[in-house]
Amino acid sequence: MHLSHESVPSTLSWRIRAEPGYAMVELFGPLNETADFASLRQRLKGPVVLHMGGVQRINSGGVREWIQFMRDLSVENVTLTHCTPVIVAQLNMIYSFCGKARVLSFFAPYACSSCDREEEKLIYVQTHFPNHDFTRMPQFHCACGGTMEFDDMVERYLGFLRQS
Repeated sequence: MHLSHESVPSTLSWRIRAEPGYAMVELFGPLNETADFASLRQRLKGPVVLHMGGVQRINSGGVREWIQFMRDLSVENVTLTHCTPVIVAQLNMIYSFCGKARVLSFFAPYACSSCDREEEKLIYVQTHFPNHDFTRMPQFHCACGGTMEFDDMVERYLGFLRQS
């Protein structure tokens, strides 16, 4: 039996891109006690978008570092985008995890009952919930032609949206 190991960074890193009107910060790696946000915090000015798609693991030390980072961030306009399911779990468990940021988009688990395919779909809050009806998830079509259904409990998964 051959096991392949995907290259997973051992420490959190980021890349900052200047976009028209805001700074895009892409985060990669585990959010744990080794996360040091001091230099990032100092570099951020004006509106900031934090792209969370590269964060696949979080531990309690990482939660503590993240909350401190969000609390000490001195910019007024902060947006979280591409929040992974582990980020969504923290948003639902810890009220202060989001800080003053708003969530623009997040990934959600979906499964197809026709072919058993599972994948994470990117959900845009404004597009998929224009009336702020957080009681049902959008449906997607599978490559096999079947319908992909949300694969979690809607009330629990979308709890963080009802808090904002």
